[in-house]
Amino acid sequence: MKQSLTILACSTMALTIFTSTATANPAVHTPASIAADAKVAHTFNDLSNIDTALKAKIDALVSKQIFEGVSSDIFGINQTMTRAQFAKVAALVFELKVDYSIKTSSFVDVKANDLQNSWAIPYIEAAKRAGLIDGITDTEFAPGENVTIGQLDKVFVTGLGKKVKLAGIPWYEDAVKQARDLGIHPVGKEGNTAATRADLVVAAYGSSEAYEKQNSPAPASIVSVQAADDNKMVQVTFNQAVESSKATLSLKKGAQSISTSTHWSSDRKSAHVTIDAALSSGEYTIVLNGLDKPVTASLTITGKISTNDPHVTITNPGDIANVMDSGLTNAASGLNGLVSKSTAEDPTVSKFAKEIKFNVTNAAGEKVAIPGIIESITSSDPGVLRVARSNDKRGYVLGNKAGTAIVNIVFKTNTGESKRTTVTMNVKSDSVTASRIEADTRTNQRMTVTNNVYSAAFNAYSAMNLKVGDNYGIEYQKDEVQKYNFALAVLIIPEHIVGDPDHGAVGTVTIDPDGTVHVTGNVTQFDLTAYLPNNKSVSTEVQLQR
Repeated sequence: MKQSLTILACSTMALTIFTSTATANPAVHTPASIAADAKVAHTFNDLSNIDTALKAKIDALVSKQIFEGVSSDIFGINQTMTRAQFAKVAALVFELKVDYSIKTSSFVDVKANDLQNSWAIPYIEAAKRAGLIDGITDTEFAPGENVTIGQLDKVFVTGLGKKVKLAGIPWYEDAVKQARDLGIHPVGKEGNTAATRADLVVAAYGSSEAYEKQNSPAPASIVSVQAADDNKMVQVTFNQAVESSKATLSLKKGAQSISTSTHWSSDRKSAHVTIDAALSSGEYTIVLNGLDKPVTASLTITGKISTNDPHVTITNPGDIANVMDSGLTNAASGLNGLVSKSTAEDPTVSKFAKEIKFNVTNAAGEKVAIPGIIESITSSDPGVLRVARSNDKRGYVLGNKAGTAIVNIVFKTNTGESKRTTVTMNVKSDSVTASRIEADTRTNQRMTVTNNVYSAAFNAYSAMNLKVGDNYGIEYQKDEVQKYNFALAVLIIPEHIVGDPDHGAVGTVTIDPDGTVHVTGNVTQFDLTAYLPNNKSVSTEVQLQR
């Protein structure tokens, strides 16, 4: 036999072993009849002494209609299996489209009148079409031959979308290695060993779980939560369409539930949560229930501060941190992508600062877009609170030392009149910490080649489209995360590095202190995972294109 054809031929397996009487009637192999005959492990007499973990795998595979016994009360756990039987299991594990009406095989040795193997014709043909299985020659399948561990590994690894190198010695070396890495190789078994049904249970269970994970949609998550200007409506945006018939959205402030009504968008990717009365200042939690597991997101309502003009209010900036007196800004070295200390301590550009935002309405109560209107801004205690006005007449505050200070502001109304107002600011000693993090699920990067070596370099923060929120309600995006990472302490590491098996050893992925990712050699994909000090993390799958 040709070695390569023999290897490919083992692509699929069927767990079910039938007697000649049973297999004479193809009807017993339809999914409906398999479901009717499905049994759990404790009903088979030969499974009483097997370990609990293996028994649980058998139960799972029986419930998925992938396995059944060799008879009504015997599972045949230690029996070997044929290539025809293996074809069926692989077809079911990888959910191939099986045409049960097919009666004639493309292989001359799988005959319609063969009571032992004719039942497998639809599965063999489905596996062949899917590229999982070939014959031992172009015309022969050898349905009655036993399957080896190496052949079993080759089929399941291939079914999980991996490329298997067959040029090694022995030929199954790479298949066994990849199967071990994937956790689907029967422990302690060599590649040339005949596979038993127990081995198939282990490999099929692991492959089925991995295949379902690969093909299951990403769980729903909340991408953003934004309150309307009047704080009477909250818009919630999701990463995908949500089953609105099952999903519910609730709003809480601490332990207090807020009465709301929900209106879903036509594409079900967002929803408006309406509240009877405007939300007061404070921290809120949005909870998405009714799906696989609850999903939560936080919302900060800062409220409005009145001025002595009925058409002008100020958005409450909330508390800020004592970033200078605490020594935090001393860590802004200006090196490795970090901002300089002078930038971190400049209220007009520092991310630690907050803007004093004015809101203006017209006579009808409608919000009006305005330029900067601040004529002057001062602090009652510059030792506690530093303030500054930008060139476009906007005001900013930055915490120096813990305490309270009054911000005195002179602003110009839309009638040209100058008016005065004040804002009380609390500067707190609580350290700036990253509390939440978001990132894209996938990014594509292109590799270039120099002296036959492929490589790529890109910024991790930008590629992941990182968004980090801190405990003071400040949001940092992409390079802002990088620039202020001396405070946020986001750790990004490369994980699950994969190369093309046909191109030798897997290459390398490293990350510089400034966030530059260096990819060298045989790398087709990997994950960038960003961790916060509070153990929250997000991952972005990086696909490399040549």
